[in-house]
Amino acid sequence: MIRKSKNARLFSNSLILLLTTTMLLSSCGKKLTVFSKKYDRDNLNIQELQYDYLTIKSKIQLQETHKTTNATALVRIRKDSLIWFNLSGTLGVQGLRGIITKDSVKLLNRVDKEYKAYAIEDVAGEFNFPVDYELIQSMVVGNMPKPRATDDYVKVQNGKYVVRQNIGDILIDNYVDPDVMKLVEVDVVEKSTDNRLKLMYKDFRTLNNQAFPFSSFISLLHHNEFGELETQLTIDHSKVEISDVPLKFPFSVPKKYEILQ
Repeated sequence: MIRKSKNARLFSNSLILLLTTTMLLSSCGKKLTVFSKKYDRDNLNIQELQYDYLTIKSKIQLQETHKTTNATALVRIRKDSLIWFNLSGTLGVQGLRGIITKDSVKLLNRVDKEYKAYAIEDVAGEFNFPVDYELIQSMVVGNMPKPRATDDYVKVQNGKYVVRQNIGDILIDNYVDPDVMKLVEVDVVEKSTDNRLKLMYKDFRTLNNQAFPFSSFISLLHHNEFGELETQLTIDHSKVEISDVPLKFPFSVPKKYEILQ
């Protein structure tokens, strides 16, 4: 049974630690430009990471208000299906294991011997931001959060392609490096709340003849009853492997574990 969470601090820490990778760049001084329909759309072949299974080992730093958490993460992905992760590090994430699917998040705290399951909708509720499995997966691998559509607006700004997508209440600007044709920045805005998500990717290396960012940065700016809050996540990958051989995703709840409501 999937339970809704009223107090999801454990969920908040583990999920934001999973979500991706380094280097905050300044957005000051960007010129406002007018978007036009279609800019060399036929040649705008944005490279998406192709894989069946993916394994990632990372060093992570999470910065919240008055708090910094460091952790080591092992992440395994079965594309479009499942994200498994294991965290180790400081108090609060030590011995934390989880599985994210399209409809749920399940967590094992192996230090305190606790288990809890959440509906995927709790992600959006925790961060006051529309997060789903597809967005989490794309953040990890550096692909576009949403597929391109015929009504996307495209322009060139400061030497990069910018693909703008309007999806309901969400505005997404995807910045593409023309040299590697990969995403280097994604800005997501929920128009009704002005909550914002920024993703930045760098340190591209060759992985199975594909470019993959070994370093990235996430900033989540959201509003709640206490005002404006920002959470920052920096990740450096030490090892990334693509495989077409099925991986193992070990996850079981021992009988002695307490099942949290």
